[in-house]
Amino acid sequence: MTRPEKAMHKRVPEGESGIDHAPVDLDDYLPYLLNRLANRWNLDQNRDLSAFNINNTVLRTLSVLHVHKTLTVNEIAAYAVVEQSNASRTIETMVTAGLVERQIAASDLRRREVALTREGEALLQQVWPTIARNHDRLVDGIPDADMQACLRTIRAMIRNIGGDAV
Repeated sequence: MTRPEKAMHKRVPEGESGIDHAPVDLDDYLPYLLNRLANRWNLDQNRDLSAFNINNTVLRTLSVLHVHKTLTVNEIAAYAVVEQSNASRTIETMVTAGLVERQIAASDLRRREVALTREGEALLQQVWPTIARNHDRLVDGIPDADMQACLRTIRAMIRNIGGDAV
């Protein structure tokens, strides 16, 4: 079999042991490749973000607040793909640094929301060219049709594992 034909998307027949269907080559095992990609991305991003005295968690928090305007800590954790305790600590640090502010929601006095400050928005604007460069390097040479197919496939996989709910 050629490499493309050796796909690991076959299902284990019901009642059979899955170990017989384990990948022979990790380079053909999607969860391994996704973790390897995410780890490399995070290492490179954190290296580049250190010039701005922030890390990936701060960047993702700034980004999700830019998109959604106000969110609770739990919502930020879900959208930024970090544990709730990590999100809470990060937000506390960001409040102290003046990047975000906490406010009581007008619609529900029990709800505490977090929003970007002007300083947080300015930092995100300052960091964005670095993020865009990293993204361009990630997708360099990949045809648009392949990228769109990849994105559709990954979104379907996220739905399959119930990971699309925030």
